Amino acid sequence: MKSEDDPVAEDESVIRLIWGEFLRPSQPVPIVTLSFRPRDDETDGISVYRLACLNDPREARLAMTPEKRDRYAIAIIPVVELIALGLSVAPSKNDLVPGHAVIPEMNIVAVKANRKYWKEIELKLVELAMRNLIPPVQMIWVQSVSKQDQ
Repeated sequence: MKSEDDPVAEDESVIRLIWGEFLRPSQPVPIVTLSFRPRDDETDGISVYRLACLNDPREARLAMTPEKRDRYAIAIIPVVELIALGLSVAPSKNDLVPGHAVIPEMNIVAVKANRKYWKEIELKLVELAMRNLIPPVQMIWVQSVSKQDQ
C-alpha cells in the first residue's frame, strides 16, 4: 500500500464515488454527468481517492455517512487517462479515508466560468467511469433524468 504522502503517479488509479441515483442503466448515457461536477463548496477540485492508498476500493465508501455508504457506486479511473484530458490529481488528506485527493482543475469557479468546455470533460469522465464501475450495494433505480442534470 502506498503512503498518501507520496506524489500521485501516472500508473495509479483513482476512485470517484458516484451516488446511486446518478446511475441510469436504461439511458444512452448511464451515468449522469453531474457525478463529475463540483459542488458549490468544492473550490479546490472534485474529490477522488487513490486506489494505491487503500486495501480495497470499497474502503472509499467509509468517507460517507454509514446510512449512505451502500448507495454509492465506485468508479475506478486510471490517472494516465485524467492526464490525457489535461487534468491532474493532487493529494488532499482528510481524517476519514487515506488517499483522499482532488482534481484541482475541476473546481467550481473554473466549471462555472466555462460550462461548455467542462461539460465535454464530464462526458469523457463518464465514459472512463463506465469502464470499471463497482455498483452500489443498495441500488436506487430512477427511470429518467432532467436535461438540467445531464
